[in-house]
Amino acid sequence: MKKLLMMAAALTAFAPLAIAQVQPQAQLAAPAPQAAFTDPQNVPADLARVDAAMNNTASFSGRFAQYATDGSFAQGQVYIKRPGKLRFEYDAPNPLLIVSDGVTLTQQDKALETIDRVPLSATPLNYFLKENINLANDTEVIGLQKTYNEWRVTARDGSGEMDGAITMVFDAQNLALKEWVIADSFGGQTRVLLSELRYNERINPRLFVLRDESRRDRRQ
Repeated sequence: MKKLLMMAAALTAFAPLAIAQVQPQAQLAAPAPQAAFTDPQNVPADLARVDAAMNNTASFSGRFAQYATDGSFAQGQVYIKRPGKLRFEYDAPNPLLIVSDGVTLTQQDKALETIDRVPLSATPLNYFLKENINLANDTEVIGLQKTYNEWRVTARDGSGEMDGAITMVFDAQNLALKEWVIADSFGGQTRVLLSELRYNERINPRLFVLRDESRRDRRQ
């Protein structure tokens, strides 16, 4: 269960995105989340701009690349449709598939032939798959750093029930999300980059339904 929640945390945020080249060495440049405010007086207005940027995307599909603290690298295909729908297909040989149907987040490990499920509302994904995203109300924002090239928004669960924090990195000119970094309570980090995105196209609704083939086989 904890592994699934951490995986969910690593695949949390999205918004209109400038296409970025994904290279394995990008892990070396992964920034550590920091709690700081470049311009404290403008935080409410800045967060409202970030919310608007994310809310402008109802759906997208494209590629993702994931880098972990231990040096591991994985990539695959991503599909997201708000509210609540998500699918991460990892490229072989990674056996993982993660799907949200809007209510339940399911992780399938094809190699181990296991399926784990948690309520979507119990994961950080719930904040960013909502129909109306509002970071100030739904999270505790602990950092908003602005430079000429990018904005970094760091947030965590305001209830204190979920450890760790997420830093979302946006292009400073158009607030397009370029990447996000998840920091857990043990000092580990997971970095996710998105690329080759197609916006607001029709996505097959069957992609957000994960059937348990083993159960179906037992019924036959």
